[in-house]
Amino acid sequence: MNSKVEILDCYNENIYLNILKFLFDELNQVEAFLNSIVKNHEFNKIDELEKLYENIFSNDLLVNHISYKVSKIVHSLSLWRNEENLDRSNSYYHLTLTLKSETIVELDKIYSSVLLKILRFYKHLFSKIDNLSVTFKAEQIEAFNSILNKVKDDNKKFLEYFERREVIGNRLKLDEQKLSKIPFGGLFYITHIDNIESILKYGILSHNQAHQKGLVKVDISNQTVNARRNRFVSLLGGNIHDYSPLYFNHKNPMLYTLCKNKDKNTLVLLRINPHILLIDDVAFSDGNAASSSTHFYKNIDDFNKINWSLIKQGSWYNYEFGIEEGRRIMCSEVLVKNQIPLFVINDIFVYDEKVLDRIIPLFPNHLGIKTFVNKSMYF
Repeated sequence: MNSKVEILDCYNENIYLNILKFLFDELNQVEAFLNSIVKNHEFNKIDELEKLYENIFSNDLLVNHISYKVSKIVHSLSLWRNEENLDRSNSYYHLTLTLKSETIVELDKIYSSVLLKILRFYKHLFSKIDNLSVTFKAEQIEAFNSILNKVKDDNKKFLEYFERREVIGNRLKLDEQKLSKIPFGGLFYITHIDNIESILKYGILSHNQAHQKGLVKVDISNQTVNARRNRFVSLLGGNIHDYSPLYFNHKNPMLYTLCKNKDKNTLVLLRINPHILLIDDVAFSDGNAASSSTHFYKNIDDFNKINWSLIKQGSWYNYEFGIEEGRRIMCSEVLVKNQIPLFVINDIFVYDEKVLDRIIPLFPNHLGIKTFVNKSMYF
């Protein structure tokens, strides 16, 4: 049996969702074919339907995950016993459609067996050729359409967020020199796993907005440090708490303290597209925003004022000006006013595989957000 880690690639790439979309799209031509047969009373065209199904289920997207087979079975009352030259007069057609890859079987459980329901629908349509008494009840159609619309919405959502990522990646790009300074390929937000559900609905909100809306289920911040952030900064034109904080290096004193004092499985890291530095109402600092000695900047040309050497080094204990100054610099941050939108969140990192039970059913993959298990991201 595949572990949850082993199914993540399939999950992250939305292979399951793509299979659903493909099968829904193909249903249009299947239903059109069946309607034409019923309308014209051409029930001898089952061989053409078989070809249509064979074309659908031999698609490269499906062959590794779905077993397809059509068998001709002799009628029980038929005198014909030769298995060759079977046709509608002496046999009926049996369609076998099953999930064959363990990965898709596991994903289908997460998706409440939507794929199995669609396969049953295909089998039901196929059976109409051999049994004219087979009909759909109104509640069956309604339930199926509900599933169809949900999958269409999920696909639409994924495509929308994918397009937004493409836009920000193409239009707003840090030059390679600045991008190369950022050590882990993005900016990081540290939160409690209980807050992920609201983040996947509303994005990452500033301290003030998240608390005003009652969306913070667990606050992992150091309250003493957090109190020092509750102040007006002239360059920001507002309170630090009106901004969502991101770190250049997540392996900083905050995460170190959290890993030592809390269950690592409750800590989630979100990696943000670094090009967010170029959008409006974004600032960055040369240290922890709670410190009175920290400087703030809005001009990307001031990037060289950050101590990149220490941030990339990842250790604040041997810093020449002392541990406290090293701690301050290691917490250099990016501040985004009010909200960090979902389409700039690229990845979710968790410490252990068992945490995936909390993350996967929230379907971040529908938003184009990939999920990874990576112990090395933690202390």
